[in-house]
This record gives sequence, C-alpha cells and structure tokens, in this order.
Amino acid sequence: MKPLSILGMCGLLLGMMACSPQEALPTLTPTPSDVPTITPVVFPTLPAQFTPTPSLALNITPSSTPILVEPLVGIEVEPPVRLSLPEGWRYGYDTILFRELGEVTSLPIALYQGDVTGGKGTIILVWNFRSVTTGNPFSSEYGRTNLWIDGLRLLRALVFDAQCNIGTEPQKEYRVGTLLAVGTSFAAVDCADTPNTRGWFAGLEVENVNFAFYMYTDPITAMDGEAQNELQAILDTAIFDFSQFSVPSNP
Repeated sequence: MKPLSILGMCGLLLGMMACSPQEALPTLTPTPSDVPTITPVVFPTLPAQFTPTPSLALNITPSSTPILVEPLVGIEVEPPVRLSLPEGWRYGYDTILFRELGEVTSLPIALYQGDVTGGKGTIILVWNFRSVTTGNPFSSEYGRTNLWIDGLRLLRALVFDAQCNIGTEPQKEYRVGTLLAVGTSFAAVDCADTPNTRGWFAGLEVENVNFAFYMYTDPITAMDGEAQNELQAILDTAIFDFSQFSVPSNP
C-alpha cells in the first residue's frame, strides 16, 4: 500500500489545496534515530462519559484523481486544545495509521482551514506522537525529547509524501497560546500528488503529550503578507484543556 501524506488527504477531509512557492528553501537532512525515547507518550484514555464534539458537516467535492483512503480509520478524537477560529473557518478530526520504527501505530489529527488575506490558510495538528532520541547512551542527548527533530520527522514522513523535496530553515522559537514551541519554516515542492507549498511548524509538549502544528497558505504569496500574522493569531488563542482526558504520567 502506497503511503499517503496528511496533505494528500486534505482534499478528502476539508477540500484543502496547497500552493506553489517562488523558491524552495535549502534542504536540510536531519538524522533522527530509530530508537524511541525511554519515556513514550501513552494515548489518552477517554472517560466513559466523554462524548467528542462532532465535526462540522463538510461539503466535499470528489477529486478526479483516485485517492487512497485506507490510512484514515474514521475515528474522531477531539484534541485537548481549543482554537478560536475566525468566522467561516472549518475543521475536522480523524485518526491516521502510520508506519514508524518498523511498526504500525495510530495518530490523531485535526485539520483547520479558512480564508486569510490573499488566499486560504491551513493548520494541521498532529498530536500524541512518540518522540525519538539518539540510541547512543554516551551522548548528551540520550533520552532527551527533541520536538524540533520530531516535527521534521513527521513533516517528511507523514504530513508530506516521502517523494517531496522538502527544505527547511534552522530551528526557531514560536508561540502556541502562552507557551513557547520549537519549529522552523519549510517548503515542499515536486510532490507526486499535491501542489507545492510552504509554511512553518511549531512543536511543544503539554502534560506529557506532544503536539505539532503545521501552517501554510494557498497561494504562496499570501504567506508573504498578513496571512502569516493571521495564522499566528489563531495559534495565540490556543488553550490546552485535559479535563476530559486521563493521561498517564511518564515513568
């Protein structure tokens, strides 16, 4: 079965379209280890009385290009974070099957999309993913969570198709709500099934759960204007609320 990126499934969930960049950023090739962190995050256990808020009913236009949908399992799990979306923005939740470190796991995802100045803005949230770290016990980084590396790993392996040419800039600090996050700007071009695009991601850990937000615009010229500030303004509204979740502490 051919792997399908989240970006490739956006048309199925929200009718999302990517964009064409003016120039790809320099490609950096991170080398994450294949050894999981010694403190993996455990999937939150929902209480029996918890009923996820249903996603908005979306009008989906079928694509003329066949889309492989098997990775989406149709399980909607509302993330423990609230974003105040501008009027007219839409959202959807699902769970995706993802092969990582030699095994198939499931990851909850959330997709948000709406108008920004000059085009369409998109936010993709991947959460509750495992962190990886160096397998060298003598390294100073052994056992440490590195959400920048995790964000790059998911960017290349899940958010975009592996065949895409992805370029990134050096690590930067961002803000999600009132919390600091790490990430970088990115560009993805020459993808097999999706248009070129660019944007940025921000990753952070809250209550022992990992979150990675991926933002981009269509067309690319929108990202050069007010759209970037408008997307950041949405991230600024983020409120993390675990009152409906029971998340085990890491050992």
